[in-house]
Amino acid sequence: MELAKHPGEFISSKVIASRQEIPVNFLPQIIALLGSPGWVTGVRGPGGGVRLEVDPAEITIKDVIELIEGPIAITKCLAGEIDCPREGRCPMQSVWMEAQEAFVKVLRTRTIADLVGDTPEKAED
Repeated sequence: MELAKHPGEFISSKVIASRQEIPVNFLPQIIALLGSPGWVTGVRGPGGGVRLEVDPAEITIKDVIELIEGPIAITKCLAGEIDCPREGRCPMQSVWMEAQEAFVKVLRTRTIADLVGDTPEKAED
């Protein structure tokens, strides 16, 4: 979001971490993940930092979550993490699937640009 607020600008990791309240030692991991699909690029040295390389309206919340966390599933059974002996005959399965579809739909229809537009400004450091 910080990069989307400042299109075309290189912003230092230290500044991003401070403004977004992210631990500075965690930020390189996030930047590396965001760089893998080409969303961000970084430049070292004076005047360097990280810059968003794509239109924030093209990056959905679902895209970001799945890039960082993997496939989205609201229950372990939908994620395939467990072998459920009741699969196919569980009375909750259709409820979980409907909830999953609604949840993912929201994440798929909201973008980073939407978040930037919906976020009240606070004084920048």
